[in-house]
Amino acid sequence: MTAERALAAAALAACLGAAWAEHGSEFAARVRQAKPWPAWVEARPPGAALPSFHLAVYDPMRRRLSVLHLPGETRLEGRRTLERAYREALKASGDPSSAARAAEDLAGRRLSELSPESFAAPTARLLVVVPALSNEDEPALEAARALKDRARSLRVWLGLLGQTGRGLLRADRSGLDLFLFALEMRRVPVERLESARLPGDAAAASLLGRLLSNDLPPSDGKATTAEVLNGSGKVGLASRASKMLRLGGVDVMAMGAARERARTLVYDRVGDFRRAAGAREALGCPPARAVTRVDPSRAVDVSVELGRDCAEAFERGGAAEP
Repeated sequence: MTAERALAAAALAACLGAAWAEHGSEFAARVRQAKPWPAWVEARPPGAALPSFHLAVYDPMRRRLSVLHLPGETRLEGRRTLERAYREALKASGDPSSAARAAEDLAGRRLSELSPESFAAPTARLLVVVPALSNEDEPALEAARALKDRARSLRVWLGLLGQTGRGLLRADRSGLDLFLFALEMRRVPVERLESARLPGDAAAASLLGRLLSNDLPPSDGKATTAEVLNGSGKVGLASRASKMLRLGGVDVMAMGAARERARTLVYDRVGDFRRAAGAREALGCPPARAVTRVDPSRAVDVSVELGRDCAEAFERGGAAEP
């Protein structure tokens, strides 16, 4: 009986301790209020001198993570770019962490010019390792995958626990935010990882405002229009893919050739990720991924750039012949 009471007391103490720790956590508060939680993401390929910077926004209501890539050429002040600011800070301090914080501060000023007044600037900073990127890769997509995959690493969990414990001893709950976010990411389906690239023109304000407010674009009821570009090196793949898309309700407006590529990407050209996700599903190519890269000059909702991975998937029976 004494042992049972001791166990009950320990369980109660653990629950009270968890409740105390969670109190004051910005992440926990936003989840309770169903409000988006923003964070900076610094993604670094192994051996790379420069990381890529992203803004992550977690939507607890829809259990969705959006990751927005800030390209190195993003203008911050006058002629200064994010990449130049990072290099200058790195040269001045010699400390990559200090350089990253300085670059993030400058990027934050740029974001504050575009974001809604009600949006609080991100305070959390997430560090992830991503695979070495080629010119055809989308940094935001790889960063989103890395944020999902890190929740499977025991080493990451041990690090988060240590960071959380040390922070709580100093009454700093920022480490707890990262721990709770990692727990939440375990429940986020891969299909609800949305990635985008910040445009460098007037479209930036619209895309960023939509991301930060978590408002979905109104549906106009029209079929998604698409272009299909064959970069797989396999003759006839664009025609076959177009048939699959049309069967899925996508209106293919044009077909053409693209520079040969390994990976298939479905680009959202109008700032509505749902259209790219729907086209990716209709394509019937499991390796294909979707990403927002706004480009009004394309005159379609979606661009499907076929790579060798889809050619191989179709050969293996990944998509049935219509």
